[in-house]
Amino acid sequence: MPKKLLPFLAFSFGLLASGFAFCADLDREKRIAESVKDSIIIGDILTLKTDSVEFLGLLNNEEPEQLRGSIIILHGMGSNPNAPQIIRPLRSQLAQMGWVTASIQLPMASDDASINDHLALIKENGPRIESTLNYMRENFDNHPCVLIAHSLGGIMATNFLAQQDKKACDALVLIGLPTLASDLPEAQATEHLRDLSIPVLDIFGSQDLDNVKKTAPMRKLALVKSNPLNRQVEISGADHLFTGLNDTLVLSIHNWLIHVFKHPLQSQ
Repeated sequence: MPKKLLPFLAFSFGLLASGFAFCADLDREKRIAESVKDSIIIGDILTLKTDSVEFLGLLNNEEPEQLRGSIIILHGMGSNPNAPQIIRPLRSQLAQMGWVTASIQLPMASDDASINDHLALIKENGPRIESTLNYMRENFDNHPCVLIAHSLGGIMATNFLAQQDKKACDALVLIGLPTLASDLPEAQATEHLRDLSIPVLDIFGSQDLDNVKKTAPMRKLALVKSNPLNRQVEISGADHLFTGLNDTLVLSIHNWLIHVFKHPLQSQ
């Protein structure tokens, strides 16, 4: 074998090997989906599709006389669309307040995956958000449309919205958005915030993770420059999962959304 081919083959093998590490663990997703389906008491189970995969969604629609709009909820690392902290309270309580909500399964890395492996899945999330948006547009009055995302889901949401040529949603709520060390362009959530013109609520807890609290001033600076409706809110006593304070979280988000969509700037 010619020696000059060896580096190329080694490089190619390295790409193939890394490809396996950076693809979603679909078997793990299926196990989680079956577990979630067995636990559902309130809401409807959706099977949503991208060009390459099927994924789980949970729909809550209380069929109010006047629908406020639609909300898509993205969970954090290693979580699921019916997680008892943050996700389930959001999808169920916001539906009771007049929103139709869809909580979806995001791409999952393996149990022993590194942070870098999780971040490498960010791009795989985009088609899932787009598929859910299409479903909501086709089945409900999708205006206004809101993305609510927790932790790693927030990084995925900001990357998705920053890549859109046209406005995909009318507002974004970020819960406990972390800043994680990475050279990946899609993982630079604070930078992406500067590119968003839609209203953004950045909400976190006083007992949140260090990589959420320490970077709050940088996020606030990015938000101030983007939209006058942007807000950063710190909830006293809340940890990263808002343990014991999920009702406060839901109400804070709902009140901000009501303010935003009554404001004359909402149509800009």
